[in-house]
Amino acid sequence: MTSEKILIVEDEAIVAMDLRLHLQALGYETSAVASTGDQALELALQTRPDLALMDVSLGEGMDGIEAARQIQALGIPVVFLTAYADEVTLDRAKQSGPYGFLVKPFDERALHSTIEMALFRHRMEKELKASESRFRALIENTQDLVVILDPAGTVHYASPSALRVLGYGPGEQLGFSALELVHPDDIPKVQEHFRELLAHPRESQTLELRGRHRNDAWRLLEIIAQNALDVPGVQGIVVHARDITDRRQNELERRNMEAKIQQAQKLESLGVLAGGIAHDFNNLLMGILGHAGLALMEMADDHPLKRRMLQIEVAATRAAELTNQLLAYSGKGRFLVEPLSLSRLVEEMGGLLETVISKKATLEYRFSPDLPPIEGDGTQIRQVIMNLITNASDALGGRVGRIRVTTGIGPSSPVAPTLAGTAPEGTAVFLEVADTGDGMDETTLMRIFDPFFTTKFTGRGLGLAAVLGIMQGHHGAIQVESEPGQGTSFRLLFPPAATVPALESASRTGPQPYFGSGTILVVDDEENVRSVATTSLERCGFTVRTACHGREGLEAFRAEATQIRALILDLTMPEMGGEEVLATLRSEGGPGATVPVLISSGYSTADLAADLQRHGQVSFLQKPYGPKELVRKVRECLGE
Repeated sequence: MTSEKILIVEDEAIVAMDLRLHLQALGYETSAVASTGDQALELALQTRPDLALMDVSLGEGMDGIEAARQIQALGIPVVFLTAYADEVTLDRAKQSGPYGFLVKPFDERALHSTIEMALFRHRMEKELKASESRFRALIENTQDLVVILDPAGTVHYASPSALRVLGYGPGEQLGFSALELVHPDDIPKVQEHFRELLAHPRESQTLELRGRHRNDAWRLLEIIAQNALDVPGVQGIVVHARDITDRRQNELERRNMEAKIQQAQKLESLGVLAGGIAHDFNNLLMGILGHAGLALMEMADDHPLKRRMLQIEVAATRAAELTNQLLAYSGKGRFLVEPLSLSRLVEEMGGLLETVISKKATLEYRFSPDLPPIEGDGTQIRQVIMNLITNASDALGGRVGRIRVTTGIGPSSPVAPTLAGTAPEGTAVFLEVADTGDGMDETTLMRIFDPFFTTKFTGRGLGLAAVLGIMQGHHGAIQVESEPGQGTSFRLLFPPAATVPALESASRTGPQPYFGSGTILVVDDEENVRSVATTSLERCGFTVRTACHGREGLEAFRAEATQIRALILDLTMPEMGGEEVLATLRSEGGPGATVPVLISSGYSTADLAADLQRHGQVSFLQKPYGPKELVRKVRECLGE
């Protein structure tokens, strides 16, 4: 049993009554009966019927066709009833878009079938409109661009998201070829996919291409295209395009960051290894260099073995230089820290730099006035500058070119594709070496700080790895900019000098003849070191006491505290290191609070040196050292 409500619009009362009885017999409910068009519209608004049976010819006022037009505008379907079936009446009735047309007189069967078909059609139209509304809302609010193309690739439809994705307004690209929006290098790939798509109905193709934005920028698009040429209502190639430019950029940045982290971890691990090797190797060199020095002091100038002993000393000294490179690579190679002017440092090296570059290279200087000083080891900074200048000259490949050295101060935030080390916070004092050479590709850039990596026929050692170690030891960083054929720029970033006194002078003049007295305590876990120190100091008249680790050294000092004039402490020892021994002595009071201390180590770090100054005045001696250097440092330590 149906329960649809039907509005009857009929100006003849008997016909209206007959219609009502028929509807009742068919199971329909009559919502109301109207005799005029105006009354029909009013009752339709009040009762909201499911359908209206409308006589075409009504009395005065609004006729049935006009009333039907207004009622159907309310979403109520209308079926016409008329005694006239002429063409003129039919044409007028069609204009209102009725859902049926019954000619009087009609039987109950015809009435029933017409009403059911009208109601069914109206339900289908409502569902279709709802579906279209949902589809339109989806299309208009999606972030993806939806485009429909004809078989020739012409744009027939573009969703409103075209404005968000590519900057084009509604309908702006209709009628144009989609290839006009494709990057020229991607057109062959797009054409191949399009031909493949046309040959296979209902199949889809996925690809990436660069699409032209309205502002002429290129955006990376992820495309899914489907052949819907045989789909009614579509009949085209449906293309979904998603802008993945930012996503790809983020992925690239993430990969670059992960690569930098891995590189930093690798360099850190190698740095720890290099520092450990350098420390142990320096202790071994102590035996060679120290005993060679002692032997030379005892040999006459015409001794037949003196020349060979000198060669041993030279070889040991060169080995010590190699360990210094290892320490520099590990970031533990700052020796004599003092305020330095980068501009003055380069000026002083001018003559030397001219000799190491190619004859066809021009060296230019751009120094910033009033450049703040940095705190650093002049020898190591010179090594860095020399390394970069030499590399810049090699990059020119014997061709005419320019090498520019620039100093200045500016923000230290990362501005280059490659940043090694940790940039100082705030502002940084920089030194930049730029060349007009071959430049480097991305693969080379990723490896330039690897130990022993080189693009030359033969490598020269740790190279830029040592440079990076020196910069890390100075709390600095290196920024690199390079492109094939466009040259390379290395920018060294240093923190400006703090207002602290310099720790030591870089002067290393030879010692004057000296004879001392009193007791010196040597605490070192290496027998070679103790042997060289003992012999060297005893030759000058000192009495020497030794200990092989920190705890034994404390006991030895306490036993003869009033007689011991100075301590030579190794920094790294088992059981108790030199710093712990120093802290204990200073905290106990008595002679230990003021006794001069000379710290010795196979490592060399100015940061640790500055940190140890909190225990009072402390001197430092870098291993390996010879007898003369040891005596000179002891004299300085004693103030003699």
